[in-house]
Amino acid sequence: MQFVGAVPALTVTRYASAAEKLLHGGSGTAPVKNVRKTGVGVECATASTRLRISFVNDHIVRVTATPNQEWSERASLMRADFGGRPSVIKIGGDDKVCSLRSPRMLVKLDLGSGALSFWRADGTLLLQENTASPRAFERVEVVKSMPAPSTVTRIKTVDGERQVAGAYVQTKDRDAWKAAARFSLHGDEALYGLGFDETDDLNLRGRRKRLYQHNLRIVVPFMTSTRGYGLLFDSYSALTFADGADGMSLTSDVVDDLDYYVIVGEKADDAIAGYRELTGPARLPPKWAFGYMQSKERYVSQQDLVETAARFRRRKIPLDTIVQDWNYWMPNHWGSFVPEAARYPDIAAMTKAALDLNAHVMISVWPNPSPLDPPGRALKDNGYTLAGTDYVDFFQRKAGDLYFDHAWQYLGRHGIDAWWCDSTEPEVADWVQDAKRPDNADELNIRGLAKIIDPQYLNAYALVDSQSFYRNWRKAAPAKRLVNLTRSAYAGSQAAGAVVWTGDIAARWPVLAQQVVALQSYSASGNPYVTCDIGAFFVRRGQQWFWNGDYDAGVGDLGYRELYTRWLQFGVFLPMFRSHGTDTPREPWHFGEPGTPFYDAIIESIQLRYRLLPFMYSLAGLVYLQGASFIRPVAFGFPDDPRTYDLKTQMLIGDGVMVSPVLEPMYYAAKSVPLQGQRTREVYLPKGIWFDFWTGTSQAGGRTVVVDAPLSRIPVHVRAGSIIPIGPVQEYVSQVTSVQIELRVYPGASGQFTFYEDAGDGWGYERGEYALTRMRWDDAGRKLTIFERQGNFPGMKEKCQFSVVVVGPGCGHGAAFARAKQRMVTYDGHAVTVALAQQQQHHGRPGGKEDPGAER
Repeated sequence: MQFVGAVPALTVTRYASAAEKLLHGGSGTAPVKNVRKTGVGVECATASTRLRISFVNDHIVRVTATPNQEWSERASLMRADFGGRPSVIKIGGDDKVCSLRSPRMLVKLDLGSGALSFWRADGTLLLQENTASPRAFERVEVVKSMPAPSTVTRIKTVDGERQVAGAYVQTKDRDAWKAAARFSLHGDEALYGLGFDETDDLNLRGRRKRLYQHNLRIVVPFMTSTRGYGLLFDSYSALTFADGADGMSLTSDVVDDLDYYVIVGEKADDAIAGYRELTGPARLPPKWAFGYMQSKERYVSQQDLVETAARFRRRKIPLDTIVQDWNYWMPNHWGSFVPEAARYPDIAAMTKAALDLNAHVMISVWPNPSPLDPPGRALKDNGYTLAGTDYVDFFQRKAGDLYFDHAWQYLGRHGIDAWWCDSTEPEVADWVQDAKRPDNADELNIRGLAKIIDPQYLNAYALVDSQSFYRNWRKAAPAKRLVNLTRSAYAGSQAAGAVVWTGDIAARWPVLAQQVVALQSYSASGNPYVTCDIGAFFVRRGQQWFWNGDYDAGVGDLGYRELYTRWLQFGVFLPMFRSHGTDTPREPWHFGEPGTPFYDAIIESIQLRYRLLPFMYSLAGLVYLQGASFIRPVAFGFPDDPRTYDLKTQMLIGDGVMVSPVLEPMYYAAKSVPLQGQRTREVYLPKGIWFDFWTGTSQAGGRTVVVDAPLSRIPVHVRAGSIIPIGPVQEYVSQVTSVQIELRVYPGASGQFTFYEDAGDGWGYERGEYALTRMRWDDAGRKLTIFERQGNFPGMKEKCQFSVVVVGPGCGHGAAFARAKQRMVTYDGHAVTVALAQQQQHHGRPGGKEDPGAER
């Protein structure tokens, strides 16, 4: 192999007829020639394309290919400037292969086919492009659509009032490419990511998907494998994923260059950490945002909102955020920032009254403010809206700045602490008033988006929206972290502080089961902050295809009360714990009174969330610092166990907590019909020792067990070697208590945990203002070592009390503090080792009933 000094200019063929629209590279391989070193990789050419291989750092490589004569100079919307550089890249090879090696990975370029393969430094093949056809390009025309002025009207939809155009004038804007990257996967690997949709697809193997933003979908063009690598595509158009007998491919409808990254690691979590290196860290919300959020559609006045918060306090039900949904504006002024004075006479007084109750206010804002009020009118008059709509064109920086200025003037400066940026996909064409969803919904929705957004960027609207809001919030409120709950996102949204929810889902048991999958899939796509409407948005059955809940009587139906209770129990373990929906009230007192089963189970679940705050907030610190995840598919922890690859009904929280939601009714069907039968569910326990969180009993894994699942609790198991910090029940996160933190040690294996603390708000954590306390359990020596505290932050307590307990049937289980066999430790930041007595452990039936037919 010989290297040359430059890559020659290429001739690009324009296809004029449908018969000539053949995919470049789609009919076979193309030999590589003219290989040139670049310092971080190589550039080369085939007969029809340029190819560039560039190491971003030692474990991430970028692959770019184009039939164009020049590389695109368009800026990436998702990439973060993290300053990474590779070590010296060793380039060599022979007449058949060009090899590029860093200390952590190896890339091989087949000079005969142009196909790439990606290896760990130890010689493990992770991923390879399809050697018969690695990449493909098809010339496409990008069409610009302008609304015909006479056809522009305003319509009312279930998803809000919108301005729409009945017809568009379309003209050619430029040429671009439809581009595909094709890969050959290993038969025994599982693949995760790409955001989520309405399906329950967890493992993507064997699936085909059209990927675009929608009320019930979020696209993130990132995948990770049980083999430990990740794939990120820097593309913003509609996409098509396909995996089948001829391999896996991802196709972008409109690009200048095919542009993707391969991240090499030992496990899927490493790939996600690499994704965050490329696209930015997940910003840390304020600590109070991890408390309980009460929302519904909707509170109708500021008095209604404040009185609801006060009722929580009178009942001593924990609460940190109360949410104001839409229609706080004047009638027919859809999306306005201007509250209706008769119902919201003083926003500042409203937020102060809530804050006096130690509650924060979240408010819904829409990206299509009514032009009947000054904010919307100013955006329209300045040309800052998308063609034929009232939706703000956040691709224009000045448009986003003006939008935020108005949001701040009318709402933010009056004490709004959290933002709910709703409807951040500006066109959902199938969200129509029909009982049946259109058969061609995918293409209908994509065409609708492409009329108002450049087709090359139609998946990026929510990303630039969040980036704009984040940028402006940090200027306007420099001492406060951002809380931005939004309905859509993309690769990089986590770096703009976005928390997403899964859209307007319906109250049905199969939907709850699907949500367990959707949340795992989104988290596996690299973005950690995700939640859903606890209890579902639509509860009753309406005339539209999407308004299809099973409970016309709402909370009056005992079947809905059971579904809501199980949904809330699941929600306890999500990064954001928020109840929301329409059709029926959502506050706990509508589900019964103290002493009744549904009410008590709901209150105990909310209290459990506050008990788990030290654990959840420590995870949040590691999410920021190390690229960790709250929610992990079970396969992430057990990549060598194929039984976990498509385990849809269970998920890991952090490293060692496994949650198994109840996903079918056990007490009541719809219309309050009583049910009889077992109140149990099957749980698959991977190899190892697992503890029942509620009983403290343990058993060996590698099998399916049947566990009790009464209405009062959700099945939760904790892996041996885990250390879980448990705090007191609080009415709100900042409540000062004198109760110590209980450290629950789960024996049977050695393990460690990192306890994270910071000021709870402000951006000091980005400057290193936080404290890490590493803890290690030595199972053989029965010793817990709490190492020297690393770091500090303003207001940090120099001393704290830890109550250390080894979990077993007699102590350290359930929601209550251990009352026996505990060791009190006063920790002042210096290392301390606690010796703990041996306890008899049971690793058989006591933690649950074995399934006689289960695999062992």
